[in-house]
Amino acid sequence: MTTTVAIAYDRAKLVELFGDDADTLAVVEREFLATARGAEREIAETTDCTTIARAAHRLKGASGMIGAAGLCQVAEAVERAAKAHDLSSIRRINETFSLEVRRVADQVGAG
Repeated sequence: MTTTVAIAYDRAKLVELFGDDADTLAVVEREFLATARGAEREIAETTDCTTIARAAHRLKGASGMIGAAGLCQVAEAVERAAKAHDLSSIRRINETFSLEVRRVADQVGAG
């Protein structure tokens, strides 16, 4: 029996947007990870739902751009919970959020 694990992000989307230059792609991946980790930190360290919604929205857009569907979905869920001022849901979702950030980092090789 074979288990298939979905990729964390679709590198072909980056190639489509930025070309197939390895150095350029590495820069974009590093910048994305910095954005993702910054949003992750920002969300974990505050109880301000407006700040959380803004960070999640920023990451949702960036994740969509690089084809990180799982992270995009989780960021969207965090954003919705923040807009509803539902901090308990945000904290529940946070573990999945962090897992998705790590999956992207691992795929990039920056885990």
